[in-house]
Amino acid sequence: MNILEDRRPTLASWPRRMYDWSEVPVPFQAALAGWNAAGMPPGNITLIPRIHQHSGAPEYAAAWFDGEVCLQRMAGGRLDVWRIRPGDVAQVGYSVQLIKCTVTVRLKEGGRAGFSYNKTKEDQLYPVLSLLLGQPAGRRPPLRHPDASAFAQLLQESYAMYYTSLLAYRFGGRILDHIFLRGKHQNLLYLLQRRPDPECFCAMTDAGLVCILTDFYGTSALYMPKSFPCSLRVKPLPRGKGSGLYLHTLEDGEHLYFHLLPGQEGPAGAFARRWFSPPAAD
Repeated sequence: MNILEDRRPTLASWPRRMYDWSEVPVPFQAALAGWNAAGMPPGNITLIPRIHQHSGAPEYAAAWFDGEVCLQRMAGGRLDVWRIRPGDVAQVGYSVQLIKCTVTVRLKEGGRAGFSYNKTKEDQLYPVLSLLLGQPAGRRPPLRHPDASAFAQLLQESYAMYYTSLLAYRFGGRILDHIFLRGKHQNLLYLLQRRPDPECFCAMTDAGLVCILTDFYGTSALYMPKSFPCSLRVKPLPRGKGSGLYLHTLEDGEHLYFHLLPGQEGPAGAFARRWFSPPAAD
């Protein structure tokens, strides 16, 4: 079987901001025609080409105007369009693996949208990310914790998580409370390869709950607005294998979020009780 070679320059697959309406691929123009007529600058549109020119992977167009986001996905000849207004979002997931970023958006009406892009050009998508997280398009999160003294212990425990936890400020302007947990991976191969321990950072911000996980494979974050119900709970794992921190949302139900080590049940449970009502008896 002959495999078609992608002869484009590497940069051709990276997110690309539009500088003129004529640069926007024709399939993506119809959904944005109204905004274009209303005066949306072309720079508000970012095209995300497929990584491999000859693959069946989707390509995306992400645009914003007047506090609203329009996400478009073209895959297999089918175009999906999502218009997302303030208050529509129930949950945002953000993950990074090497230089690949993936954003998933769950809507209160029950739909789901998302897109992937090369992190090298993430700055082009900051307005879209900010709006999806309920913030103004022009907002730029801090590069360090404003209340440094409250995170001095985290800096000592995990230099990496200290800076990764800044992802929480994409969601809220203040971190009201937080907990840091470091785990141990039980897989022998994982230990033999001396991979870093998985880490968990949960924060209650003025906008809602943020949970961040890091491990050898990358970083993932969940943003849950306080207007949309969710909860944390510490409970025993099945078959008496310790305890876990469980995250519950209306869409997914309850799932294990982080495997707790002995001694972590108390702090994790206290954090959960401070911000969430005790669950009903099983």
